[in-house]
Amino acid sequence: MTRAILFRFSLVILILFISLKSYSEDTPKRIVSVSPNLTQVIYGLDAWENVVGVTIYDEYPPEAKDLPKIGGWVNPNYEAILALKPDLVVLMKDQDAIFGKKIRDLGLKTFTAHSNDSIKDILQAISDMGEILGKREEAKKLSFYIQTSLDEISELTKNIKKKRALIVVGRNAGTLEDIYVIGTNNYIDELVTLAGGQNVVKNERTALKISKEAVYHFNPEVIIEINHEKTDKEKEIIDIWGNLTQVDAVKNGQVYILSSKVLLHPSQRIVEGAQVLTEALHPELKEKYGNNN
Repeated sequence: MTRAILFRFSLVILILFISLKSYSEDTPKRIVSVSPNLTQVIYGLDAWENVVGVTIYDEYPPEAKDLPKIGGWVNPNYEAILALKPDLVVLMKDQDAIFGKKIRDLGLKTFTAHSNDSIKDILQAISDMGEILGKREEAKKLSFYIQTSLDEISELTKNIKKKRALIVVGRNAGTLEDIYVIGTNNYIDELVTLAGGQNVVKNERTALKISKEAVYHFNPEVIIEINHEKTDKEKEIIDIWGNLTQVDAVKNGQVYILSSKVLLHPSQRIVEGAQVLTEALHPELKEKYGNNN
C-alpha cells in the first residue's frame, strides 16, 4: 500500500515537472514590441527583461529609450526585427492587417491584441498577454488594480453634475482649423464619463474632424486638448483657444492641456489618464481624491 502511494506521488511530481519545464521552454524569452501600449503592458506584467526591441515612439517605461528601435507603428524595419532574433513579436490587430503576414513570412511568431477600443478590450489584451508570457497571476493582479482604481473614480464622481467636455486630439498647428476630436466609440470616452464628464460629441466614430464653428455649436464647459508636444507650449495653446470668446469653456478659463502619454496609449496607464481627467473636469475633487488614494 505504501509503495503504491509513493509510486503515485512520484508519478504526479514527475508529470508536474515535465509540464512546468515544457511551459517554461515555450515562454518567450526575446520579445519585440511593435506597439507602445503593448510595451507598457509587458512592463506591467513584470516581463520587461525579455523585451529586446521597441518602436521609435516608445517612451514608457523610461528604460525603453535605451532599447534597439525597430521603426514606427505602421512602418517597422523588418531587417532590424530579424537582427534581434525574437521568439515573439507583439502587435495590434490594425497592425496585423497591414504587416502581420510579412512578419510571419519571415518565420517569426506573432501575438496580436485584437482590440483596444474599450476598457474591456484593454483588460482582455492584458489577460491574453499574461497567458502567452506565462504571467497569468501578474495579469490578474494588474487587471484587478485597473478595475478597482477606475471603480473608485466612478464612485467619487457618480453624484456630481457631469460637465460637457470636448476632447481634442489634433488640429493644424497654430490655428483652430481641422480640429480632430474624440467621438463615443472608444476607451477615452469611457474615461471621460468615469471622470465626471459628458462628451459633447455623440458621433460613434473614434475620432472625427470638426470646424471651430462646430465648437461654438457644442459650447463645451470644458475643453481638453491632448498635447503631443512639449508642455512648455501650454500657454500658447490656451491663447489660441482664447479666440473662441463665446464658448463657455473659454469664458470660464476651463481649457486644459493634458499629456498624451497617459491618455493615448491603452494600457494600465489608463488609470493615470482617468485621474488627470478627473482633476481637469472637477478640480474641486482633487483633495478628496487624494485622500481616497
